[in-house]
Amino acid sequence: MNDDVLALKYRPKFFDEVVGQDFIVKTLSNSITLDKIHNAYLFSGTRGVGKTTIGRIFAKSLLCEKGISVIPCGTCSSCTQIDSTSHLDLIEIDAASRTKVEDTRTLMENVQYSPTSSRFKVYLIDEVHMLSNKSFNALLKTIEEPPKHVKFILATTEPEKLPETVLSRCLHFKLSTVDNETICHHIESILSKENIKCEKNIIEIIARSAKGSIRDGLSLLEQCIAYCNNKLDEQKVKSLLGEVDSEIVNNLIINTLAKDPNKLIETIEKIEHSVNYEKIIDLIINAFYKITLFKIKPSFLDKNSSDYKFIEEQSKFIDSKELQLFYQIAIASKKDFKFSANKRDHLSMVLLRMILFSDGSSDSGENTDDEIQTDAESENNNIASSVANNAKQQSKLNNIKKLNTEASDIDKPTNKSQNNFLWDEIYTKLDISGLSLDLAKNSRLFQNADDKAILKISKNKKDVYPKSCISDLINKINQYLQKDLSIDIEYEENLISPEVKEERKKQKDANNAFVAADSDENINNIKKYFDAEIDKESIKKINDN
Repeated sequence: MNDDVLALKYRPKFFDEVVGQDFIVKTLSNSITLDKIHNAYLFSGTRGVGKTTIGRIFAKSLLCEKGISVIPCGTCSSCTQIDSTSHLDLIEIDAASRTKVEDTRTLMENVQYSPTSSRFKVYLIDEVHMLSNKSFNALLKTIEEPPKHVKFILATTEPEKLPETVLSRCLHFKLSTVDNETICHHIESILSKENIKCEKNIIEIIARSAKGSIRDGLSLLEQCIAYCNNKLDEQKVKSLLGEVDSEIVNNLIINTLAKDPNKLIETIEKIEHSVNYEKIIDLIINAFYKITLFKIKPSFLDKNSSDYKFIEEQSKFIDSKELQLFYQIAIASKKDFKFSANKRDHLSMVLLRMILFSDGSSDSGENTDDEIQTDAESENNNIASSVANNAKQQSKLNNIKKLNTEASDIDKPTNKSQNNFLWDEIYTKLDISGLSLDLAKNSRLFQNADDKAILKISKNKKDVYPKSCISDLINKINQYLQKDLSIDIEYEENLISPEVKEERKKQKDANNAFVAADSDENINNIKKYFDAEIDKESIKKINDN
């Protein structure tokens, strides 16, 4: 181990040295104290928050020669070997390089053998989500019922990729990202031990760049120390980490809220190319959030914060509706930065989009509910008028009307001798899930007589559902109806099932949304400005929640 590397030199060796994971440490400590030690533990979280470190400390607590303890001695051969990653009974496995099922089977064959010198044999599997499905199946039974001398500690950055069968057999601890204040204190402590002087704002810059990762924070600190030749300089650190001057960010916000594209582009052109443009968007998003809080209640913000006066001033130049729109545009733009060859141009387009999508006017006050309603009605009237005067749009409306007519007919029985149950309402109240629910969505129930009915299933699903699944659905139907119907099964081509109705409804909504968007004056201005067309498939409904 190279102790010159800060991230390794100051890696925690005891629970009380772990930073930012108090909940996890407290729970594990209590489980050791109460002698409630589980078969398998899963630690998940982003990189550099302490997953494998906590796993090793936990293993040390279990394997210490002085006995199982929250505070291992740290001096016995077992503790020192774990610190140097050479303990024979702590088997650390990198799942990313051992994904084959043969590797897992070999591993499981060795589980049965007793520890060489300790009370437990501990398997620490890092990046466990990289294992193949067959490897997980080979591991599953052993994790559920391992020998008494075996404990499993799993670590992953992507727990959602683990099978539910594995998750259910582990005690799952979700490690949170570490807040900037905690990272600042940790860096400050290390600089003090290293006898390196540093201004507080430099530490804050490094902490922000770490994005919640203690290890990343120490790695960045080491880069800065090397770049600045052991004397941390603010301008050099900003240049290295791609930080941007707060004044430039403030000017971007001012020009965006003032809807002044000329000054906005001039400000962007002054930004150095080495700057991290995603950080600029993050700072703008944070400013929009603070402005929102201020408009709700000024006391939500700390009056002593350095940007309080700026937030107070800018809150006068945008109303809450536009603020929500700007925030949404900024958030949505982040995922596209990686696809942009020129980050500066992408930033320009994002901020210009905010200006172009706004209505061109600012209001320092808040709209009342009546004013918002009036604005919405006025906008709807403008759209309706535009559509009515445009033959092309009228054609689109006719198509939608046709779709709506089709949708209104879909509940009609296909045979006059059959009475169609209110199937769309019934199937949602049945106690079913999984394949049975999918079957219900692709079926319809028709009654022939008082004691007879037909369950029609979409023909394209004929080979999908097993007999047990169909029988289960029939039983659930009779339980709900409190009847003993004799239900026959038929497969019908082009059956108008709830699934089909839902798809048609989505298509109808998409058509309505497309017509409304294509008739909007602001959107048409944007189309002309960029010589663009609306991608109908990209129109999505934004959830109110």
